[in-house]
Amino acid sequence: MDKNEAPKIALHSIGSLFGETWKRYKAQWSVLMEIILLPTLVVILGGVLVGLQLGSFISALGILILFVGWVVFAFSILPLIYSVHHLEGVDASYKATIGWFWPFVWVGILEFLAVIGASFMLIIPGIWLGVALSLTIYVFVTEGRRGIDALRQSKDYVKGYWWSVLGRVLLLELVYLVAMLVIRIPVALVSNQIVGSLASVVIVPFFVPYAVIYSYVIFQNLRERKPGLAEMQTKEGTGFIKTSAIVGIFVPILLIILAAALAGAGLFYMMRHANFDTNLNYAPPPGYNVQVYPSQQ
Repeated sequence: MDKNEAPKIALHSIGSLFGETWKRYKAQWSVLMEIILLPTLVVILGGVLVGLQLGSFISALGILILFVGWVVFAFSILPLIYSVHHLEGVDASYKATIGWFWPFVWVGILEFLAVIGASFMLIIPGIWLGVALSLTIYVFVTEGRRGIDALRQSKDYVKGYWWSVLGRVLLLELVYLVAMLVIRIPVALVSNQIVGSLASVVIVPFFVPYAVIYSYVIFQNLRERKPGLAEMQTKEGTGFIKTSAIVGIFVPILLIILAAALAGAGLFYMMRHANFDTNLNYAPPPGYNVQVYPSQQ
């Protein structure tokens, strides 16, 4: 056992997790809803403009608004977590996190590359690393760790509790899936696809704050079991993460090179086996009967 870790104690039960999440959710829902509402409305606006198909200009504008909306939506997770952790209001949470945008982007890129790289090496390492890094954003907000250090800290918190964290994450995904089906199926039976999609988005301001609190409670539960980890300053344990991120950088490049090579080989094969005469007129292959119609005689 690592000398910096407390003796392993099981995480709180599933019932306790949902109970604590619901208690916090009721207490902070109005503030968290206000934080997430504007990004959600921007996403809805962009989706409506794209779905209505009112012309290329409106569709292009809708795509732009949709992109901006998702960027703002992704960033709004920071003030959500900050508000949950510090019990702060909307303005204070946004002011405290607005300067974290680019470090947040960098951490997100590192996490994405690491998971993609690990998945490319083999699927199982990718799944393992995806769960191990699932608390990175909570480390980022609550402990102020940046870059690869935030990823390593998440991995260290999950270490020894990987299966417990995975089970709780999958359970939350199942709850979300059921909620989506409950909303979308009745709407799909009486309405069109656009309305069905909008109905799915409507659940976001209600579910995302709940999901953030749910994951935050798991994170805090792990911190209680490893009390010395938050103060540790170490660069150890980042080897696999760095290796995976490096592989993740080269995966798209290798795929592009492979696709170009296959396309070039296919084109060469077609040109090699195509039969052209000297006047660049297509000549049918041997044995192919060309029928001449009277108008062509």
